[in-house]
Amino acid sequence: MARLRFLVHAAGVVTVTAALLTAVFTSPASACSCVPSTEGERYQRAAHVFSGVVISEAVEAGDPASPHDDKYRYAVAVHTEYKGDVPRWVNVITSTSGGLCGIRLYPGTEYVVFAHGDSADRRVESHLCSGTRPAASGPPVTTVPTTTTTPPTTPCATAAP
Repeated sequence: MARLRFLVHAAGVVTVTAALLTAVFTSPASACSCVPSTEGERYQRAAHVFSGVVISEAVEAGDPASPHDDKYRYAVAVHTEYKGDVPRWVNVITSTSGGLCGIRLYPGTEYVVFAHGDSADRRVESHLCSGTRPAASGPPVTTVPTTTTTPPTTPCATAAP
């Protein structure tokens, strides 16, 4: 009986120790989370909206001590400007990490890009929450839907004669 009690206690100690070591030695998870919005709202927030074909993809390595700061650099040949002023070709920069809202674009594919940043250096940034999408769905929606609320009505009070 004493031996069984010892084994149960040993199993409990091993379980608690494993849980504590897991909690100490794992880094916190990061996840991309976007506020729900319409394409018109994303259009309003973007500094640049344009369509273009991705010509090439490259990885810009960040600090080796930080595993999540590498960036994709997509060279894009701009076809149509919808908002902002971008050169005829521009680099679209995004994180390589999906957990940091990075997006993956594919060479040879046309996209509608929603971006921010100063395009004077031929670099703009986009991420999952920006709204960049394949151009096959058509031009961007540029208007924000308006919601009209009617104030509650109350019956007119009439004076009694």
